[in-house]
Amino acid sequence: MKNRYYCIGGVILAVLISSGGAYYWYYSHNAGDSRTYALTHLRTPLYHCPMHPTYTSDKPGQCPICGMNLVPVILNEQSEVKDLPNTTEQGDFSPPEAAQNDKRADRTSVTISLDRQQLIGVKTDIIKKAGAIKEIRTVASVAFNPELAVAQTEYLEAKKMGDNSLASAAHDRLIILGMNDKEIKNLKKAQRGLFLPGKDALIYPIIYEYELPFVKTGGDVTVELPGNRTYKGIIRSIDTVIDPATRSARLHVEIKDVSDTLNPLSFGNAKIKIALGERLLVPKSAVISTGERNIIFMVHDGTHFMPMDIKLGAELEDNYVVEDGLSEGDTVVTSANFLIDSESKLKAAIGTAEGGGGHKH
Repeated sequence: MKNRYYCIGGVILAVLISSGGAYYWYYSHNAGDSRTYALTHLRTPLYHCPMHPTYTSDKPGQCPICGMNLVPVILNEQSEVKDLPNTTEQGDFSPPEAAQNDKRADRTSVTISLDRQQLIGVKTDIIKKAGAIKEIRTVASVAFNPELAVAQTEYLEAKKMGDNSLASAAHDRLIILGMNDKEIKNLKKAQRGLFLPGKDALIYPIIYEYELPFVKTGGDVTVELPGNRTYKGIIRSIDTVIDPATRSARLHVEIKDVSDTLNPLSFGNAKIKIALGERLLVPKSAVISTGERNIIFMVHDGTHFMPMDIKLGAELEDNYVVEDGLSEGDTVVTSANFLIDSESKLKAAIGTAEGGGGHKH
Protein backbone atom coordinates (compact mmCIF):
# COMPACT_ATOMS: atom_id res chain seq x y z
CA MET A 1 0.00 0.00 0.00
CA LYS A 2 2.78 2.37 0.97
CA ASN A 3 4.68 1.60 -2.26
CA ARG A 4 1.54 2.47 -4.21
CA TYR A 5 1.40 5.95 -2.65
CA TYR A 6 5.10 6.46 -3.43
CA CYS A 7 4.49 5.51 -7.05
CA ILE A 8 1.55 7.91 -7.43
CA GLY A 9 3.54 10.74 -5.80
CA GLY A 10 6.47 10.16 -8.13
CA VAL A 11 4.22 10.33 -11.20
CA ILE A 12 2.66 13.60 -10.04
CA LEU A 13 6.10 15.12 -9.35
CA ALA A 14 7.36 14.10 -12.79
CA VAL A 15 4.31 15.69 -14.45
CA LEU A 16 4.88 18.97 -12.57
CA ILE A 17 8.56 19.09 -13.49
CA SER A 18 7.80 18.37 -17.15
CA SER A 19 5.12 21.06 -17.27
CA GLY A 20 7.42 23.64 -15.69
CA GLY A 21 10.24 22.82 -18.08
CA ALA A 22 7.95 23.04 -21.08
CA TYR A 23 6.63 26.39 -19.90
CA TYR A 24 10.13 27.78 -19.39
CA TRP A 25 11.27 26.53 -22.82
CA TYR A 26 8.26 28.03 -24.53
CA TYR A 27 8.59 31.35 -22.74
CA SER A 28 12.31 31.70 -23.34
CA HIS A 29 11.98 30.87 -27.05
CA ASN A 30 8.86 32.92 -27.71
CA ALA A 31 9.38 35.93 -25.45
CA GLY A 32 10.73 37.88 -28.40
CA ASP A 33 7.76 36.87 -30.56
CA SER A 34 5.25 37.93 -27.90
CA ARG A 35 6.98 41.29 -27.53
CA THR A 36 7.03 41.71 -31.29
CA TYR A 37 3.31 40.89 -31.49
CA ALA A 38 2.47 43.33 -28.71
CA LEU A 39 4.39 46.12 -30.39
CA THR A 40 3.34 45.56 -33.99
CA HIS A 41 -0.28 44.44 -33.63
CA LEU A 42 -1.54 45.77 -30.34
CA ARG A 43 0.57 48.97 -30.44
CA THR A 44 0.97 48.55 -26.68
CA PRO A 45 3.91 50.33 -24.97
CA LEU A 46 6.34 47.72 -23.77
CA TYR A 47 9.24 47.93 -21.33
CA HIS A 48 12.04 45.49 -20.57
CA CYS A 49 15.09 45.15 -18.35
CA PRO A 50 18.43 45.91 -20.08
CA MET A 51 20.11 43.14 -18.07
CA HIS A 52 17.25 40.62 -18.36
CA PRO A 53 15.60 41.27 -21.76
CA THR A 54 13.15 38.37 -21.34
CA TYR A 55 11.36 40.24 -18.55
CA THR A 56 8.80 42.68 -19.99
CA SER A 57 6.08 44.92 -18.63
CA ASP A 58 3.40 47.18 -20.08
CA LYS A 59 4.35 50.03 -17.72
CA PRO A 60 7.55 51.64 -16.37
CA GLY A 61 9.07 50.30 -13.20
CA GLN A 62 11.97 48.25 -11.92
CA CYS A 63 13.18 44.79 -12.79
CA PRO A 64 12.22 42.35 -10.00
CA ILE A 65 15.42 40.38 -10.66
CA CYS A 66 18.15 43.06 -10.51
CA GLY A 67 16.28 46.26 -9.61
CA MET A 68 17.34 48.18 -12.76
CA ASN A 69 14.91 50.66 -14.32
CA LEU A 70 12.89 49.24 -17.20
CA VAL A 71 13.40 50.92 -20.59
CA PRO A 72 11.04 51.21 -23.59
CA VAL A 73 11.55 48.89 -26.56
CA ILE A 74 10.71 49.31 -30.24
CA LEU A 75 11.21 47.31 -33.42
CA ASN A 76 13.90 48.12 -35.96
CA GLU A 77 13.79 47.28 -39.65
CA GLN A 78 14.75 43.65 -38.99
CA SER A 79 11.86 43.31 -36.48
CA GLU A 80 14.22 42.96 -33.54
CA VAL A 81 13.44 44.59 -30.21
CA LYS A 82 15.85 47.42 -29.39
CA ASP A 83 16.10 50.15 -26.76
CA LEU A 84 14.53 53.46 -27.65
CA PRO A 85 17.28 56.14 -27.78
CA ASN A 86 17.38 58.85 -25.13
CA THR A 87 14.43 57.47 -23.15
CA THR A 88 15.24 55.92 -19.82
CA GLU A 89 12.69 56.42 -17.08
CA GLN A 90 14.42 59.62 -16.02
CA GLY A 91 15.21 60.64 -19.59
CA ASP A 92 18.87 61.09 -18.69
CA PHE A 93 21.15 58.76 -20.61
CA SER A 94 21.23 57.68 -24.23
CA PRO A 95 21.83 54.03 -25.24
CA PRO A 96 25.28 52.77 -26.17
CA GLU A 97 27.08 54.19 -29.17
CA ALA A 98 30.40 53.02 -30.56
CA ALA A 99 33.17 54.94 -28.85
CA GLN A 100 35.32 56.40 -31.61
CA ASN A 101 38.62 56.41 -29.79
CA ASP A 102 38.23 53.36 -27.53
CA LYS A 103 39.58 50.43 -29.48
CA ARG A 104 38.58 47.91 -26.85
CA ALA A 105 35.03 49.31 -26.62
CA ASP A 106 34.94 49.00 -22.83
CA ARG A 107 33.44 52.49 -22.68
CA THR A 108 30.93 54.32 -24.82
CA SER A 109 29.41 57.76 -25.24
CA VAL A 110 26.60 58.83 -22.94
CA THR A 111 24.15 61.72 -22.94
CA ILE A 112 23.28 63.44 -19.67
CA SER A 113 20.58 66.07 -19.32
CA LEU A 114 21.50 69.45 -17.86
CA ASP A 115 19.32 68.83 -14.79
CA ARG A 116 21.05 65.51 -14.16
CA GLN A 117 24.49 67.15 -14.59
CA GLN A 118 23.63 69.68 -11.91
CA LEU A 119 22.38 66.92 -9.62
CA ILE A 120 25.56 64.80 -9.79
CA GLY A 121 27.92 67.80 -9.78
CA VAL A 122 29.37 67.75 -13.30
CA LYS A 123 31.96 70.48 -13.92
CA THR A 124 33.88 71.16 -17.11
CA ASP A 125 36.92 73.12 -18.25
CA ILE A 126 38.24 74.33 -21.59
CA ILE A 127 41.63 73.04 -22.73
CA LYS A 128 44.10 75.84 -23.42
CA LYS A 129 47.80 76.55 -23.72
CA ALA A 130 49.71 78.18 -20.88
CA GLY A 131 53.21 78.55 -19.55
CA ALA A 132 54.13 75.20 -18.01
CA ILE A 133 56.27 75.19 -14.87
CA LYS A 134 57.34 71.84 -13.48
CA GLU A 135 58.37 71.90 -9.85
CA ILE A 136 60.46 69.12 -8.34
CA ARG A 137 60.63 68.89 -4.55
CA THR A 138 63.17 66.54 -3.05
CA VAL A 139 65.51 65.96 -0.13
CA ALA A 140 69.08 67.22 -0.07
CA SER A 141 72.16 66.94 2.09
CA VAL A 142 75.25 69.05 2.64
CA ALA A 143 78.11 67.35 0.82
CA PHE A 144 80.55 65.26 2.76
CA ASN A 145 82.54 63.38 0.18
CA PRO A 146 86.10 62.58 1.21
CA GLU A 147 86.50 60.45 -1.90
CA LEU A 148 85.77 63.44 -4.12
CA ALA A 149 88.15 65.65 -2.13
CA VAL A 150 90.95 63.09 -2.49
CA ALA A 151 90.27 62.74 -6.23
CA GLN A 152 90.49 66.52 -6.68
CA THR A 153 93.80 66.60 -4.83
CA GLU A 154 95.18 63.71 -6.93
CA TYR A 155 94.18 65.50 -10.13
CA LEU A 156 95.91 68.74 -9.09
CA GLU A 157 99.07 66.87 -8.03
CA ALA A 158 99.17 64.98 -11.35
CA LYS A 159 98.89 68.25 -13.25
CA LYS A 160 101.69 69.81 -11.23
CA MET A 161 103.98 66.83 -11.90
CA GLY A 162 103.13 66.88 -15.60
CA ASP A 163 102.12 63.21 -15.52
CA ASN A 164 99.56 63.18 -18.31
CA SER A 165 98.55 59.53 -17.89
CA LEU A 166 97.95 59.98 -14.16
CA ALA A 167 96.14 63.26 -14.76
CA SER A 168 93.92 61.58 -17.38
CA ALA A 169 93.05 58.78 -14.96
CA ALA A 170 92.29 61.32 -12.22
CA HIS A 171 90.17 63.30 -14.68
CA ASP A 172 88.10 60.21 -15.51
CA ARG A 173 87.68 59.49 -11.82
CA LEU A 174 86.31 62.99 -11.23
CA ILE A 175 83.83 62.46 -14.07
CA ILE A 176 82.66 59.19 -12.50
CA LEU A 177 82.24 60.96 -9.15
CA GLY A 178 79.87 63.46 -10.77
CA MET A 179 81.99 66.44 -11.81
CA ASN A 180 81.72 67.76 -15.36
CA ASP A 181 84.39 69.26 -17.61
CA LYS A 182 83.52 72.82 -16.64
CA GLU A 183 83.95 72.06 -12.94
CA ILE A 184 87.25 70.32 -13.62
CA LYS A 185 88.49 73.39 -15.51
CA ASN A 186 87.48 75.55 -12.54
CA LEU A 187 89.34 73.13 -10.26
CA LYS A 188 92.48 73.45 -12.38
CA LYS A 189 92.16 77.23 -12.42
CA ALA A 190 91.60 77.53 -8.65
CA GLN A 191 94.47 75.16 -7.84
CA ARG A 192 92.66 74.09 -4.69
CA GLY A 193 89.82 71.75 -3.81
CA LEU A 194 86.44 73.14 -4.70
CA PHE A 195 83.76 73.72 -2.07
CA LEU A 196 86.07 74.12 0.90
CA PRO A 197 84.36 74.71 4.29
CA GLY A 198 83.64 78.37 5.03
CA LYS A 199 83.70 79.43 1.36
CA ASP A 200 81.44 77.79 -1.21
CA ALA A 201 79.17 74.87 -0.36
CA LEU A 202 78.15 71.78 -2.28
CA ILE A 203 74.64 70.38 -1.80
CA TYR A 204 73.41 66.99 -3.02
CA PRO A 205 69.69 66.96 -3.94
CA ILE A 206 68.40 63.49 -4.86
CA ILE A 207 66.53 63.17 -8.16
CA TYR A 208 64.66 60.06 -9.28
CA GLU A 209 65.51 58.56 -12.63
CA TYR A 210 62.19 59.46 -14.30
CA GLU A 211 62.71 63.16 -13.44
CA LEU A 212 66.29 63.40 -14.70
CA PRO A 213 65.31 64.37 -18.29
CA PHE A 214 63.85 67.63 -16.94
CA VAL A 215 66.98 68.66 -15.01
CA LYS A 216 69.81 70.51 -16.77
CA THR A 217 73.12 71.90 -15.59
CA GLY A 218 72.95 75.62 -14.92
CA GLY A 219 69.44 75.38 -13.49
CA ASP A 220 68.47 77.22 -10.31
CA VAL A 221 67.79 75.39 -7.05
CA THR A 222 66.39 76.66 -3.76
CA VAL A 223 67.76 74.82 -0.73
CA GLU A 224 66.19 74.95 2.73
CA LEU A 225 68.29 73.78 5.67
CA PRO A 226 67.51 73.50 9.40
CA GLY A 227 67.32 76.79 11.25
CA ASN A 228 65.10 78.42 8.59
CA ARG A 229 68.12 78.96 6.37
CA THR A 230 67.40 79.30 2.66
CA TYR A 231 70.03 79.41 -0.07
CA LYS A 232 70.03 79.83 -3.83
CA GLY A 233 72.24 77.46 -5.75
CA ILE A 234 73.15 76.42 -9.29
CA ILE A 235 73.28 72.90 -10.68
CA ARG A 236 76.91 72.36 -11.65
CA SER A 237 76.74 68.70 -12.59
CA ILE A 238 74.66 65.53 -12.36
CA ASP A 239 75.85 62.09 -11.32
CA THR A 240 76.43 59.89 -14.33
CA VAL A 241 75.74 56.70 -12.37
CA ILE A 242 72.25 55.77 -11.13
CA ASP A 243 71.94 54.30 -7.65
CA PRO A 244 70.55 50.79 -8.36
CA ALA A 245 68.80 50.59 -4.98
CA THR A 246 66.81 53.84 -5.21
CA ARG A 247 66.91 54.46 -9.00
CA SER A 248 68.07 58.00 -8.31
CA ALA A 249 71.04 60.28 -8.95
CA ARG A 250 72.60 63.21 -7.11
CA LEU A 251 72.71 66.76 -8.37
CA HIS A 252 75.82 68.76 -7.51
CA VAL A 253 74.46 72.15 -6.49
CA GLU A 254 76.92 74.94 -5.75
CA ILE A 255 76.05 77.62 -3.23
CA LYS A 256 78.32 80.66 -3.45
CA ASP A 257 79.74 82.66 -0.54
CA VAL A 258 78.15 80.83 2.35
CA SER A 259 78.51 83.12 5.37
CA ASP A 260 77.78 80.50 8.03
CA THR A 261 79.08 77.00 8.51
CA LEU A 262 77.06 74.16 7.02
CA ASN A 263 77.39 70.91 8.87
CA PRO A 264 78.40 68.07 6.54
CA LEU A 265 75.62 65.55 5.90
CA SER A 266 72.95 67.92 7.25
CA PHE A 267 69.60 67.15 5.66
CA GLY A 268 67.31 69.70 4.09
CA ASN A 269 64.88 70.22 1.24
CA ALA A 270 65.47 71.32 -2.32
CA LYS A 271 63.06 72.85 -4.81
CA ILE A 272 63.73 73.02 -8.54
CA LYS A 273 61.48 74.97 -10.91
CA ILE A 274 61.78 74.11 -14.58
CA ALA A 275 60.17 76.20 -17.33
CA LEU A 276 58.77 73.97 -20.08
CA GLY A 277 57.46 76.78 -22.26
CA GLU A 278 53.97 77.23 -23.70
CA ARG A 279 52.22 73.86 -23.56
CA LEU A 280 48.71 72.41 -23.86
CA LEU A 281 47.49 71.61 -20.33
CA VAL A 282 44.71 69.42 -18.93
CA PRO A 283 43.64 69.52 -15.25
CA LYS A 284 44.64 66.48 -13.20
CA SER A 285 41.04 66.10 -12.05
CA ALA A 286 39.95 65.48 -15.66
CA VAL A 287 42.15 62.41 -16.13
CA ILE A 288 41.10 58.86 -15.24
CA SER A 289 44.25 56.75 -15.16
CA THR A 290 43.84 52.98 -15.48
CA GLY A 291 47.54 52.24 -15.26
CA GLU A 292 47.80 51.47 -18.97
CA ARG A 293 45.62 54.26 -20.34
CA ASN A 294 44.71 57.87 -19.54
CA ILE A 295 41.08 58.66 -20.29
CA ILE A 296 39.13 61.91 -20.30
CA PHE A 297 35.51 62.67 -21.20
CA MET A 298 35.09 65.30 -23.90
CA VAL A 299 31.87 67.32 -23.95
CA HIS A 300 29.89 67.94 -27.16
CA ASP A 301 26.81 70.16 -27.37
CA GLY A 302 26.67 70.49 -23.60
CA THR A 303 25.10 67.09 -22.92
CA HIS A 304 27.05 64.52 -24.96
CA PHE A 305 30.08 62.95 -23.23
CA MET A 306 32.61 60.93 -25.22
CA PRO A 307 35.52 58.96 -23.70
CA MET A 308 38.90 59.76 -25.25
CA ASP A 309 42.34 58.25 -24.79
CA ILE A 310 45.08 60.86 -24.45
CA LYS A 311 48.85 60.81 -24.13
CA LEU A 312 50.28 62.75 -21.20
CA GLY A 313 53.65 64.40 -20.77
CA ALA A 314 55.11 66.08 -17.71
CA GLU A 315 53.15 66.12 -14.46
CA LEU A 316 52.78 69.64 -13.06
CA GLU A 317 51.33 70.80 -9.76
CA ASP A 318 47.67 70.90 -10.86
CA ASN A 319 47.87 69.88 -14.52
CA TYR A 320 49.39 67.47 -16.99
CA VAL A 321 51.07 68.43 -20.24
CA VAL A 322 49.08 66.94 -23.15
CA GLU A 323 51.21 65.29 -25.81
CA ASP A 324 48.39 63.90 -27.98
CA GLY A 325 44.62 63.39 -28.02
CA LEU A 326 43.31 66.90 -27.28
CA SER A 327 43.27 70.26 -29.03
CA GLU A 328 43.07 73.80 -27.73
CA GLY A 329 39.43 74.76 -27.14
CA ASP A 330 38.18 71.24 -26.34
CA THR A 331 35.87 70.97 -23.32
CA VAL A 332 36.50 68.18 -20.81
CA VAL A 333 34.85 66.97 -17.60
CA THR A 334 36.76 67.86 -14.41
CA SER A 335 34.27 66.75 -11.75
CA ALA A 336 31.93 63.73 -11.48
CA ASN A 337 33.87 62.06 -14.29
CA PHE A 338 34.06 58.81 -12.33
CA LEU A 339 30.25 58.65 -12.24
CA ILE A 340 30.13 59.29 -15.97
CA ASP A 341 32.83 56.66 -16.49
CA SER A 342 30.78 54.07 -14.58
CA GLU A 343 27.71 54.80 -16.70
CA SER A 344 29.83 54.67 -19.85
CA LYS A 345 31.24 51.24 -18.99
CA LEU A 346 27.81 49.92 -18.01
CA LYS A 347 26.27 51.10 -21.28
CA ALA A 348 29.12 49.56 -23.25
CA ALA A 349 28.72 46.24 -21.45
CA ILE A 350 24.96 46.18 -22.04
CA GLY A 351 25.42 47.12 -25.69
CA THR A 352 27.98 44.36 -26.18
CA ALA A 353 25.77 41.78 -24.49
CA GLU A 354 22.67 42.68 -26.47
CA GLY A 355 24.65 42.89 -29.68
CA GLY A 356 25.89 39.36 -29.06
CA GLY A 357 22.44 37.94 -28.52
CA GLY A 358 21.74 39.02 -24.95
CA HIS A 359 22.14 37.24 -21.66
CA LYS A 360 21.31 33.60 -21.36
CA HIS A 361 19.46 32.50 -18.20
